[in-house]
Amino acid sequence: MLKKIKLQNSTLILLGILLILSGIFFGMYDYFVTKKDRTFTEMNVLLYESEMPEEIEEEDIVNPQPESPENNEPSEEQNEQTSNVQKPVGYNYIGILEIPKINLKRGFLDLNSRYNNVDYNITVINGSTFPDTTNNNLILAAHSGNCNYCFFDKLYKLSKGDNAYLYYKNIKHTYKIVNIYEVEKDGTVAISRDHTKNCLTLITCTRNSNTKQTVYILEEI
Repeated sequence: MLKKIKLQNSTLILLGILLILSGIFFGMYDYFVTKKDRTFTEMNVLLYESEMPEEIEEEDIVNPQPESPENNEPSEEQNEQTSNVQKPVGYNYIGILEIPKINLKRGFLDLNSRYNNVDYNITVINGSTFPDTTNNNLILAAHSGNCNYCFFDKLYKLSKGDNAYLYYKNIKHTYKIVNIYEVEKDGTVAISRDHTKNCLTLITCTRNSNTKQTVYILEEI
C-alpha cells in the first residue's frame, strides 16, 4: 500500500512538472508570435495619380527630345545646360539611388517639390522616413516601360540578395533586397517590412501586367 501511494505521488509530481513546462512553452510562444506580428506589419501607402503641371518650363523637362537642328540650332549655353542629364537645370536633388546591376543611378527630390512626380523623376512617396532617422523606410516609386522617365523599367531583373545604394546627406547607405512581392494596382500598396531595421522600398508597375504593382523591400546592411 505504501509503495502504491508513493507511485501515485510521483505521478502527480510528474504531471505537475509537465503542466508547468507546458504553460511556460505556450507563454513564450504567444510572446514571440505577438512580437513578430508587431515587427512585421503592413503599412498602406497611398499612391496618387500623377498629374502634369499646368505650366512646364523647357529647362525642367527630364530628358527632353532634342529639337531638329534645321529648326533650332542649340547655343553653347544650352549645350552646357543639357550636358548632364542626371541633374537637369532647375532640379535640386536631395539624394541619389544607385543600383549597379541594372545600371541605374538617378537623383530624387524633396517630398514637397513640384517635380517630385513620377512623370518627371523617381518619386518620394508620402509616409517615407529618411536614412538619417531610426528604423526608417524611404519609399520610392517610378514608372516602368519604355518612356524616357521610366526609371524603374529594369527592376524586374532584380532578385533577392541584390544590392542598392543610397546617397543621402553625403553618406552612402548600402541595402540588400530581402523580399519581392506583387500587389493589386488599386491606389494603395501594403508594405510589409521589419520595423526594427532601416529599409528602402521600391514600387513600380509589374512587367507585362496592367493590374499589378511590384514591391521591392530592401534592408540596410
